[in-house]
Amino acid sequence: MDIKKILIFNPFGIGDVLFTTPLVRNLHNNFKNASLSYISSLRTHPIIADNVFLDNVFIFEKDEWRNVAAKSKLGFVKKALSFFNLIKKERFDVVFDLSLNAQYGFFLKCCGIKTRIGYNFKNRGRFLTHKINIPGGFSNKHMARYYLDLLKFLDITTKDYKFDLFLPEQDAKKGKTMMEREGLQKNDLLIGVCPGSGDSWGKSAQFKHWPAGYFLELCERLAKNLKAKIILLGSKSESALCEHITDRINTEVINLCGKISLKEFCAVTANLRLLITNDGGPFHIAQALGVNGLAFFGPVDEKTYGTYPENDNFITLAKKLDCRPCYRRFKIKDCAIDKKCLRDISVDEAFEAVKKLI
Repeated sequence: MDIKKILIFNPFGIGDVLFTTPLVRNLHNNFKNASLSYISSLRTHPIIADNVFLDNVFIFEKDEWRNVAAKSKLGFVKKALSFFNLIKKERFDVVFDLSLNAQYGFFLKCCGIKTRIGYNFKNRGRFLTHKINIPGGFSNKHMARYYLDLLKFLDITTKDYKFDLFLPEQDAKKGKTMMEREGLQKNDLLIGVCPGSGDSWGKSAQFKHWPAGYFLELCERLAKNLKAKIILLGSKSESALCEHITDRINTEVINLCGKISLKEFCAVTANLRLLITNDGGPFHIAQALGVNGLAFFGPVDEKTYGTYPENDNFITLAKKLDCRPCYRRFKIKDCAIDKKCLRDISVDEAFEAVKKLI
């Protein structure tokens, strides 16, 4: 097959985008003369925009399209046609459609992309030319390896590259400047704490949160026993979680939650000794940047969404309960036992994990 132009379409969150970066690097190394492009959401664009193995990164934002449609049907049609023409004129030979959505599959087919590779879940992959059936969703192995499985359709022997997150020099310098502005020194034990888990799950994100009181106690112990400097991080929607800590803690912390951009979050994280968070985008950013990480896993399977490749720089804490993981087939149900899987992870366990990592 003569492949000159390849497209990857991934409308999902930060973790899912980072999970595709080993796929990107494998494609780059096997098709050195081909052009590689990516379609991401607006929110994840900063994570993938500077990837050196990509030639183009396009933005597709579902919420923006919904807002346009609500205001004007004609405006929506114009926007859809504009995006359709943008993709069609590129004349892609292959697309990796990771959306699990038949509507997007039909769109990519109409764009004239002859080879369409992806997953078939509940017959949503009916417009794909090459697909792997996943009747039960993803489980038992890491998502990055699921994405690499798709390369078999191009006869590629895959390699387990780490996640890629490229931080331009000016952004890296900005991170150091922000730290200095907060009075932090190079030799300080800098520990970032994200009591949230990112915005991907919306209101259901609470089911992924280790108890806020546990985070508070852990921060106090880290400051008192390890003389750590604590930096609270997260999105605007998680500000209340960080304020719960700042309003009650008996030591000084730096609260940057909701006050910095995603790129600035990456720049700050790159300067940390350790990031402590729940399962979610921040944990995967730490992995990609090579920063030690500790993550608490509740409803989500750590085998599928945890560390990759497996190494000693990252620890995931999870409890074996008959009901977990309860995130299955891309759905989460209300918890009948008040998040016991997360409540049973003690502060003592977390503190001992931190000592191992630093």
